[in-house]
Amino acid sequence: MRRLLTACSVEIYKLRRSFVLWGTLLFILFVITLFLGQPDWPSYFEKIAFLYASVFGLMGFGLITSWTFGREYSDRTLKDLLILPISRGNIAIAKYIAIVFWCFVMMLISFAYAVILGFVSGLPGFSFASVQHYLFLILTIGALHLLISAPLALLACISRGYLVPIGFAFTTLMLALVFGSTAIGTYLPWSVPALHLQESGVASFPLAGISYFLVFLIGLVGFIGTVKWLQNREQR
Repeated sequence: MRRLLTACSVEIYKLRRSFVLWGTLLFILFVITLFLGQPDWPSYFEKIAFLYASVFGLMGFGLITSWTFGREYSDRTLKDLLILPISRGNIAIAKYIAIVFWCFVMMLISFAYAVILGFVSGLPGFSFASVQHYLFLILTIGALHLLISAPLALLACISRGYLVPIGFAFTTLMLALVFGSTAIGTYLPWSVPALHLQESGVASFPLAGISYFLVFLIGLVGFIGTVKWLQNREQR
């Protein structure tokens, strides 16, 4: 457990020092600023939640996941990890924990920024109930995106870089945009976060239990696959 905690602190520090993390956060803050011109707080929060249900989640979290695992190959530092007295499974788990930690930090920072920006601009219709509702909704959507981003780590390991998983993330974004509003979207894991957002309003195709199960399944497969892949590297 001590070695796992040490690996987690190292990975969290490495990601904190990354330009990818802060570049992604700055992009999110910039886009939120562009969506400020809304008639009231609920409309403003709805736009931000939609951004997290689509671009911010699929591409933002996907980019961070792809880079965290892929950089070890592009920077040729994987061989250094393989000689450390830490199991490769723990390294994979530590990387996932670092990704989850910083993605939730980004969501909290961006939401706080949105609230401050809304107050500065004088948006009408503020209520603490609305803030609580949309904060919980965005965090839930973020958790769903973190699950469907897990296979990107495996793709980064298999392709030995981050370009293939980033390309895959972009492809899934297009699929979600095209099929999300159809009956197929219910069974397409990458459409589930956006459909979950619609569930708070009026959804054309309501989500079923199988939708969340597929998201959980793809996240589990991606996580276990990545751990097993790195463990097999240890045995070679």
